Amino acid sequence: MLQCDKVNESLPVNVTDEVIQQNPEFSRLLNLLSQHINSDGTSVQAEKDLQQAEEELKHEKHNWLMQKTIYREVEELLMDYEIKSQECSLSSEDKQFQAALQECLTMAEIGDYVDCNPEPGSSSTLLGLTREEIQRQNPYKKHLPFLQQKLLPDIEDRLRLKCESLVTFHDPDNGTESDRLTFAKASQLPAMIDSECHELKQMKVKLNKEKHRKDKQFWLYYQTLLDSLSLLEDLICRYRLQNQTEHDTVTTEWLVSKCDGLCLKIRLTELQILCETYTVETCRALSQIRKYLKSEHNETETEYTNVSQALKAYESVGMGFDSLVNEYSKLKNEVENKQWALKEFSTKYRKQR
Repeated sequence: MLQCDKVNESLPVNVTDEVIQQNPEFSRLLNLLSQHINSDGTSVQAEKDLQQAEEELKHEKHNWLMQKTIYREVEELLMDYEIKSQECSLSSEDKQFQAALQECLTMAEIGDYVDCNPEPGSSSTLLGLTREEIQRQNPYKKHLPFLQQKLLPDIEDRLRLKCESLVTFHDPDNGTESDRLTFAKASQLPAMIDSECHELKQMKVKLNKEKHRKDKQFWLYYQTLLDSLSLLEDLICRYRLQNQTEHDTVTTEWLVSKCDGLCLKIRLTELQILCETYTVETCRALSQIRKYLKSEHNETETEYTNVSQALKAYESVGMGFDSLVNEYSKLKNEVENKQWALKEFSTKYRKQR
């Protein structure tokens, strides 16, 4: 076992073997502390005092449970007598025994309520009464030996049956054994229960140690994984990312070249379409159309000029003559028509150019 494991088991700490080796004085201090402090952090003297207090508490609890058990059995016995009296009439001896037992139990309960002062060690009692004064009021005080002689066998029988039931519950396979052997096991039942509880505590301690070991192993694996990831990240940054820059540069240049090639292909396709569309015959035809449109455009401009001059001459004459007005309107309409035709020829001429 490593030295750090010994220290971690003896003290509520969690140190590594590396810390122990690098700090020998700290290790010596922990060894000295382990002589005065146990694994749960309490001092050795406090643990001894606690164990002594637990033993005293166990003894007092044992006495109280004995008295409580007898008290419950007496109550159940009186309840059985009460139920029996409802089902059938009791004999005069049973009635007297029931009444005397009930009265003695009541007096004992009253005696318990006399010492009700919450302050420990105080001698004051309820209404200034004492247990002796309460017991003197018991009308069956002289019959207590007779009551005990009759009561004790009944209590023992009832307790024996319950002990046998507890043994049977604890060990269901024990049902085929004799009553004497079962009762003998019942007397050993507390020791058996204590032994099983002790084994369970040891198993719990063992499980806690195993859990501590598993947790330590988990964190060791976790730290190793973090170190591996850090190393992997460093390798990626050192090699992978450097090569990635060169790869990105080459890829970018290739994409630029490919884009330039696509642009040249598009331009070539455009020129092929123009060559297929405008052949030699088509260009000649377009040239003839252009000459015709230019001629028509010139003629239309000449006519427009003449009509405009005539219109200005008519406008200078005045508006007194009807014939002149009509001719003026006719000429004006012709001018508008010529303007429209001139406009159309101009548009077609610009398109052909």
